[in-house]
Amino acid sequence: MTVEGKYANLVATVKQECKDADENEIIEEFRRYEEEFLIPPEDALRSVIRKFQAAAGIEVTGSPSSRSSSPEIKKVDRFSELGSEDRNVTVEVAVVSYTPRMQKMKNGEERQIAFGWIEDNPWESGDKRERWDYKDWGGHSQNLAPGSVVRLEGVSVNEWNDKKSININRTSRISVLREGGQANVQPSDEPISIEKASQSEGFVSIVARVLSTKKDVIVKRDGSGQLNVVRGRLADSTGSIGMLSWSDFDHEPGTLLKIEGASIRRFRDTPEVNISDSSRVEVFHDNSFASLEDLEPTTKSNISGLRNGMRDVEITLQVESWYQRTFTSKDGSERVVRSGDVMDPTGRCRLTAWCDFDPKPGDFIHLTEARVQSWQGSPDLVIDEITQATSLESPTWDKIDPEDHWVDVGLTELVEGGTRRGVRTNGTIVLVTGDSGIIERCPVQLPDRNRKCRKRLRDGNCVDCGPQRGEEDLRIRMVLDDGVSNVSLLLSKDPAEKFLGMSQEEVAETISKEGQEAFLMSVREKSLGRGVSVNGLALIDD
Repeated sequence: MTVEGKYANLVATVKQECKDADENEIIEEFRRYEEEFLIPPEDALRSVIRKFQAAAGIEVTGSPSSRSSSPEIKKVDRFSELGSEDRNVTVEVAVVSYTPRMQKMKNGEERQIAFGWIEDNPWESGDKRERWDYKDWGGHSQNLAPGSVVRLEGVSVNEWNDKKSININRTSRISVLREGGQANVQPSDEPISIEKASQSEGFVSIVARVLSTKKDVIVKRDGSGQLNVVRGRLADSTGSIGMLSWSDFDHEPGTLLKIEGASIRRFRDTPEVNISDSSRVEVFHDNSFASLEDLEPTTKSNISGLRNGMRDVEITLQVESWYQRTFTSKDGSERVVRSGDVMDPTGRCRLTAWCDFDPKPGDFIHLTEARVQSWQGSPDLVIDEITQATSLESPTWDKIDPEDHWVDVGLTELVEGGTRRGVRTNGTIVLVTGDSGIIERCPVQLPDRNRKCRKRLRDGNCVDCGPQRGEEDLRIRMVLDDGVSNVSLLLSKDPAEKFLGMSQEEVAETISKEGQEAFLMSVREKSLGRGVSVNGLALIDD
């Protein structure tokens, strides 16, 4: 039987409801359900009919042959095609999360709803998708399992505070195109700890004490105005977390709150509690809960705990070096930026000051309301106002010697943590990669920066600067393993020369005379299976 014959009866049924539908397109849709989704054609009939009805602007209520007028159907592939007034939308999405809970309605009735995240363009990789919030008002938990791909029909767009989301209503239809995991069908408002919430994604309930609040504004991306928000910090005995409230929040520091239906979102690498108008915030009473004074230590950070995107950081540091430079900004004015390396007992990082702050090497300083941003892969500190920095008269710890300040960290702990400078770890060399040896780097001087590009050239081309005549450099790349975890180990020129017992010139001469493979063989004979201790920058670049 031909493919056309196999689906002949089903195609005829679809054509009865959608006379203008193309037969080849109908056949292709049945084939896709059967081969890609492993759904028998008979089971897919209803979804196929609805798809072509949607394309033709037809909607059915009841039997397949009974038609009725309805709002115009809008079928889209991307969320960017949707407006805030769109109703009766059809779109295929990937379900990221599904979090059911009971919500008290305005009339006092409790109703089971669910929140979560969905992504458009579900058949493409994650970097080509856009993620939106959704709210399930219709009890569709069985068809919204995380990890599944579904077609949503008859859903609507909601917009609040310049942010769009999807409402899945009781009358909405959901067709499962690819099965996912098992959805959590039991709603729960049971609070979890801040430590657990920080590791979560989606909607949570917590009990926490307010540590700080401040009013702020967010400028809309389209330039049409600004939004009033409240930022702050919450804490319990397991830790603290940043807060962003999009609705009124007038609770003073020290107030104990129960917050239901808040969402955990990440700004860069940092989790943050987002409170919306659908969240429920109420004063909570628990005499055994830690006091504001007891929770104060949770507000203090150390270098090993810094993550890109952190705000309101309070930390004590020892200055290793400090300098300043003048540069020309985009508007043509001259600006001064001050920066240097700083340390504490857990590591070292960089500090940048956009204000008149000039500590000396060896000074102890205390920062408040600092922010963290990534610089060359490392989460480093930034202050904008002189009021954020205080020079300390008395040392907080025995003065650290910068020449011998390496914090011992296990390899597995490094892999599971964030980027850190000034660490030392141990492992066994299990691989020397074939690109070890002499490489070429981009020589282009970067504008407004006192350094060269230095990215590795591939076939004479820099990914940023284009074709270049490269500058030779020495680099050895290996894999280090501790029996549980493994990492790439990069040795730049100086440590590579020390490890090999050869200068860059000698390496280049050896490769020229004996060839790359002979050089690699000698390095592997020298290093494979060898236990080593290494220190430097641990860069998490996934």
